[in-house]
Parts: sequence; structure tokens; C-alpha cells
Amino acid sequence: MPSQPRSLRLVTKADGALPSRFDGGWWPRSPQLAAELPNLVRALTPQLGLVRRIGYNPDVWGLLGRHMTVDGYTARLEGFTGLDSYCLRLTGVTGTMLCLLIVPPDAAEHMGHSALAAACTQNGLSRQILVACGVFSYS
Repeated sequence: MPSQPRSLRLVTKADGALPSRFDGGWWPRSPQLAAELPNLVRALTPQLGLVRRIGYNPDVWGLLGRHMTVDGYTARLEGFTGLDSYCLRLTGVTGTMLCLLIVPPDAAEHMGHSALAAACTQNGLSRQILVACGVFSYS
């Protein structure tokens, strides 16, 4: 019997939520961003429409291919070293954009969930939020 896929760990702000730096948070299950993105794109399609562009920081996630096809539609992958380290920017074909905090896949369970919740309310940079939630320590 095939195993059920594990649920997507994703939170997005509710309509009318107070402004903050991120529109939500995503906690991938592996550090292989290219393998994790299709499920995220599918989950966000109702909110964004078809995803046209995905911006990420290659210093953290490695350099990915230039394009990714999900369900027959191609999105452009754009690596920006100047992008907040643990941030993912997704832009739909209508121009709607979401900025998500990426929780590192190896985060402890309680810290990861704390970071997902903080992504919807905190205004700091990604690393500051992850430190505050205990995912990273000061170095």
C-alpha cells in the first residue's frame, strides 16, 4: 500500500491581517528546494493563480535551474543573492506576489511551528525571526 504524502507545512496571512514583512511561512521537508517547490506552487495556485516567477537566495539554497514545470505550466526560478536569506518570493501571472519565510527543514518541531506562526506577525528579517524562535542561535 503506498504511503500518504505528508502534509504541506504552510501558513499564509488571513485577509485583513496586520501588515508584516512576510505574507506567511513555509517549512519544506528537505533542503532540496527544487523538489519541494511543486507542492508549494500547487497549494498557492488558488491564491496567486498560476505562478510566473519564484525568487530565492542561492547562497542558502544553491543554484537551481532557470525554469520549473508544474502541471504543464512553467515558472521562472530566479536566484538573487541580495534577497533575504530565508525568503521566497512567488509572483502570479496577475502580478500578485507573496513573500514567504522559509523555515529550514531541519528545524525542531516546536521551533518550526513557532517560526511559521511568527512569519505572519513579525517584521524582522528572516534570520532575526528564526533566531527569536530558536531555530538558529546567535553566532
